[in-house]
Amino acid sequence: MQVRFAPAAAGAVKGELTLSSNSSTSPSAAVSLSGTGTAGTPSPVPPALSAVSCSSTSMTGSVSDACTVTLSAAAPSGGLTVSLSSNNTAVTVPAIVTVAANADSAAFTADVSWVASAQTAVLTASASGVSKVFDLQLNAATPSLGISVITVAFGNVTLDTAATQSVTLSSTGTEPVTISAAIVTGAAFAVSGLTPPLTLNPGQAATLTVQFDPTVTGAATGQVSIASNSSTNPSAVVSLSGTGESAAYQVDLSWDAPSTSEDPVAGYNVYREPSGSSTYQLLNSSAVSQTAYVDTTVQSGQTYNYFVESADASGEESSPSNTYTATIP
Repeated sequence: MQVRFAPAAAGAVKGELTLSSNSSTSPSAAVSLSGTGTAGTPSPVPPALSAVSCSSTSMTGSVSDACTVTLSAAAPSGGLTVSLSSNNTAVTVPAIVTVAANADSAAFTADVSWVASAQTAVLTASASGVSKVFDLQLNAATPSLGISVITVAFGNVTLDTAATQSVTLSSTGTEPVTISAAIVTGAAFAVSGLTPPLTLNPGQAATLTVQFDPTVTGAATGQVSIASNSSTNPSAVVSLSGTGESAAYQVDLSWDAPSTSEDPVAGYNVYREPSGSSTYQLLNSSAVSQTAYVDTTVQSGQTYNYFVESADASGEESSPSNTYTATIP
């Protein structure tokens, strides 16, 4: 005969086993029973996925979000693999992330692409039959091009002399702006400093240099047409203007005073003759007291002959000096 003891609770337990028989000596016998129930070691509870979360709940533009999966307890030996997914193609996550052994969380990155309209994305983490979700708001991002000026006026510029001015192009939106073309019209105008296609991240800027190099006199106009993916001004125009003018030339003359003179010199008269003419013209309205004179009335492409005569106090002039010839470009 075997007697089994299966305690239902911890602690000492007593009992008795009574035996009946046809024995002539002890037809009824009693056997005392005792035992102590002890608490057993419970089976370990396996860790379960408790949450998935990201540092930001609202994102704008092309950015990355730091995310985490969390377990209810430390992962077992060999770690625990968690599957990841996103229901929006604008948000990408790795297919899996592994929580290392004895760790209760693991990090991963959600890469967000810019969207043109507000959207939501749901990130789902799953492990051992348990799934958790995280809602992410995607805000509309817009590329926008800022232009420092829309009119560039050069004013008067001497022929064959290049003048330059700068135009600043900047990315003022929440998404990079790409400049695909910068085309200049107007024969006297040119642009440099920017080679399309050029992408500017938000806050970045680039300088476009505009040049005006007139070859003929008179007013000139043109424009720079700037094409981009800007949401506000994809086809922007900068107006250009300038006036070409002839160069201002002058002839600087100087001479030596007479070393000896019976009649004191009171001043000098300067005469000029255009080449091919036989008539000299007096340039100064009154006698020049210095031994120098500047002729600012010359014309481009002309040749002039000059001589000087000294004069006394009564206006009597000396013989002409040597002739000086000047050719104006």
